[in-house]
Amino acid sequence: MGVQFVKRCGKLDDEKKQQAEVAQYFGKFDEAEKIYRDMDRRDLALQLRASLGDWEKVVQLVQQGGGDDELLVNAWNKIGDKYMERQLVAKAAQHYAQAKNTERLIECYAQLEDYEKLERLIPTITEGSPLLSEIGRKFMAVGMSSEAVSAFMKGGDVQTAIDQCVKQHQWEAALTLAESHAPTGDIQKILAQYASHLLASGKQLHAVELYRKANQYTDAARLLSTLGAEEGEKRMNPLRTKKLFVMAALEVERMRKKMLSNTSAPDTTRTAAQTLESLLTQDTATGGDKWLDSSWKGAEAYHFLLLCQRQLYAGYPAEAMRTALRLREYEAVLPPAEIYSLIALTAFYSKYYLQCSKAFIRLQAMTGIAPYKKEAIDKLALAIFTKYQPNDPSTRRFGCHNCGATVKDYDARCASCSTSFPCCVFSGRTILDAAESSSCKACKRRFFKAEARNKRNCALCHTPLPTANYRG
Repeated sequence: MGVQFVKRCGKLDDEKKQQAEVAQYFGKFDEAEKIYRDMDRRDLALQLRASLGDWEKVVQLVQQGGGDDELLVNAWNKIGDKYMERQLVAKAAQHYAQAKNTERLIECYAQLEDYEKLERLIPTITEGSPLLSEIGRKFMAVGMSSEAVSAFMKGGDVQTAIDQCVKQHQWEAALTLAESHAPTGDIQKILAQYASHLLASGKQLHAVELYRKANQYTDAARLLSTLGAEEGEKRMNPLRTKKLFVMAALEVERMRKKMLSNTSAPDTTRTAAQTLESLLTQDTATGGDKWLDSSWKGAEAYHFLLLCQRQLYAGYPAEAMRTALRLREYEAVLPPAEIYSLIALTAFYSKYYLQCSKAFIRLQAMTGIAPYKKEAIDKLALAIFTKYQPNDPSTRRFGCHNCGATVKDYDARCASCSTSFPCCVFSGRTILDAAESSSCKACKRRFFKAEARNKRNCALCHTPLPTANYRG
C-alpha cells in the first residue's frame, strides 16, 4: 500500500501537492488543508474535507469563498443526516432548513410535534407536489383536519382529503369538500356514513338536521317519524311527540313539492307525463313506510289529544268531549284504552251519558287490560249508570252535504254514506259547512274562520296564517 502511495505521489507535478498527500497519509488533515489553502486550491481542501465526512469544515470553506451552492446544500443535508442518526432531531431540523430540504423537514417537525412550523411549510411548496399529501397525512394522524385539508387541497388530492376526513370522523369537513368537488354519489355515501355515526352515538336529531341540510327529505321524514313513534310509546311527552310528527310530515311535504317543481316544462303534455312520473316516484318513496305515509295522522292524533286535555282542564268539558270523540279516528296511533277513557271522562262531566256509556262498553270489551283495571272500570260504570240514565242532552242537528242524512255536530263521518267531515284544528269541532272554514297552506288542515280570528299561526303545524285571518 505504501508503494502505491509513493507511486501516486510521484505522478503529482507539484511539490506542495505531494506534501499535502503525505500529510493526509499520516492523518495530519489540518496541515494538508493549510497546504491546499496556501496554494489557493480551496477545491482540493473541500475535496479533502468531503472525503473525510467533515461537513462542518466543508460549510466553513464554502462560506469563505470556495465551492458552490450545490456543495453547500449537500453539506447542510449531510450534517442534518448525522444529527438524525443521533436522534438529535431539533439540530437536524436546523440544518435541513438551511438546505431547504422540505421532505426531511416534514419528518423532523412531525417527530418534534411542531405542527405550527409544519403548517408554515405549506405555502412554500409548489402546488401539486406529493409533499403536500405527506403533510396532510401527518396532520390527519393527529386529528388536525382543517390543516390537513389545506395541504391536500393545494396538492390537488381532493379524494384523499375527503377519505381522510371520513376516516377521522371529521364529517363537516368531508361534506364541505364533497359538496364542492366530489360527484353526487360520493356525497350520498358520506351522508350515509355520517348519519350512521350520529345514530350510533345517539344523536338522532343531529342526524335529522344533517338530512334536512342535504335535502334528504325522505330520510329526514322517516327518522322523525320513527322518533315520534318511539316518543309516543313512552306516554311521557305528547307535545314533543306531536312536534316530531309535524316535522316529519313537513319534510314529506317538502319532498312532494320538490318533486312536482322538477316537472315544470313549457310543453303541457310533457309536464303531465313528468308529474305522473313524479307522483309514482313519490308513492314508491313513501308508500312502503307506514309512519312515513301517516305522519300527519300522528301529528293530528297528538294535537287533538293535547287540545282535549287543555279544554277539559280549562273547564270546557263539552268541547273536550267533542275533541275526544274525534280521537276515535286515530286508534292506530293512540292506545284505544286511553281514547275511550278520555271520552268517558269528558262525556261524564258534560252530562253526555249515552256517549259515556258507549265508551265504557268499549273499555269493558277490550282485551289486554289488566284484571284489576277491568274490575275498577266495571265498578265505576255500575256506580255511574245506577244513578244516571244513558241519555245525551239534545243538540243541534245538521244534514250531511252528501246524502242529506242527519248528523250531529260531533260526528266525524256520516252514519249513512260514510262521508268524512273535517275537524277544526283550533277547536276540535266538526266542520259541516265548508263556507265557514278555511285551510292552512302548509298542512292543508281546515279550521273555522271565526276560530282563526286574531290567530297568527296554524294550531297544528304553526305555519303563519294569511294576515286576513288574524285581523280583528
